[in-house]
Amino acid sequence: MKKKYWLLIGVAVVVAVLIIVNLRANRGKAMEVEVEEIENRNLSMVISASGSIRPKRKIDVSASVIGKITDIAVEEGDTVVKDQFLMQIDPAELESSVKRLEASVESARASRKRALYELKQRENELERTRKLYRQGYRTDEEVEAAETAYEVAVANYEASGQNIAQQMAMLKSARHDLNEVTINAGMDGVVTRLNVEEGETAIMGTINNPGTVLMTIADLSRIETEVEVDETEVVYIRIGDPAEVTLDAYPDTTYRGEVTEIGNSPIYSSSSVSGQRGVDFKVVITLTDTIPGVRPGLSADSDIIVAERDSAVSIPIQSLTVRQREDLNNSAPSDTIGTSSDIEGVFVVNSQKAIFRPVRIGISGSRYFEVLSGVREGEKVVSGDYKAIRELKDGQRVKIR
Repeated sequence: MKKKYWLLIGVAVVVAVLIIVNLRANRGKAMEVEVEEIENRNLSMVISASGSIRPKRKIDVSASVIGKITDIAVEEGDTVVKDQFLMQIDPAELESSVKRLEASVESARASRKRALYELKQRENELERTRKLYRQGYRTDEEVEAAETAYEVAVANYEASGQNIAQQMAMLKSARHDLNEVTINAGMDGVVTRLNVEEGETAIMGTINNPGTVLMTIADLSRIETEVEVDETEVVYIRIGDPAEVTLDAYPDTTYRGEVTEIGNSPIYSSSSVSGQRGVDFKVVITLTDTIPGVRPGLSADSDIIVAERDSAVSIPIQSLTVRQREDLNNSAPSDTIGTSSDIEGVFVVNSQKAIFRPVRIGISGSRYFEVLSGVREGEKVVSGDYKAIRELKDGQRVKIR
């Protein structure tokens, strides 16, 4: 029994020794890594977003009166100039209304003449009655009756003037409506949409109900694209930032533009996967290049250049990693690591060892980060693979692949 006991103890000791030897062997084994030399590069920080293009200026032509469309002089895609005839709404009913009101105005003017004649007559009678009253040939009642008749004549004359003004206002409105049935272009541009055909009835809008949009005219000489940018990125964008826009219809051509509007109101969207609500902001980019054969609504991808650096010390994006303060062998400057337990940095290869170096990061390009402090040009940093960067320890031996 004793022999078996000591045998078990011996086996356990051997296993323990083998484990210790294996751990020491692994600890001393160099990890294969990829490295890249730190260089000065020209960097651009770009924010990408998608949207569609639209004319910077366009007008929707709507009907101001109700009526049947009798003539359309343009087609979709036609180029028009300001005040060019576009379409006609049947004027028959409005012409009849104008004639009736013109007759009403003449009748009102005739009534005013009669009222003026009566006023003068009542004024003469009042003067004669007062003269006879002073001579003793008229009574007080007769004078009062003459004065009342005169006041009525004055009121009738004034009312006839008001009636003329009212009829003239109605006539002016009817003539305006008659002019509105002839629709002309309000600006130079292209008919990008034609929504009606001859024979259809145009409906004018009200406060609660929009009217019929007969057609849309757009100035295609100035084009802009509206995109939605995430709240974490829109803070970097400024009015006037340059941008490059690519259209899906012309994938091989890039058009230049600049930011002309940044929205202040958030645009909320919900993710069907996470259920969280995203917050975006509208950004408008006006193109400075001309797009031949452009059509509103074409899909566009925009790259907004929000920052540029010339000859900036830079590291590969994948080289930047995070380590806990307590896992580091060396002490880092306080202005680099701050007070957080998570420290951003890179592994610099020196004498076949990977030394963790805290860094401060500036702008980010498509492949490289700008480094403000922590490393120098010419040093080599671990750039791959991702598994190695994730598992490296400060001071660990490495072998350059």
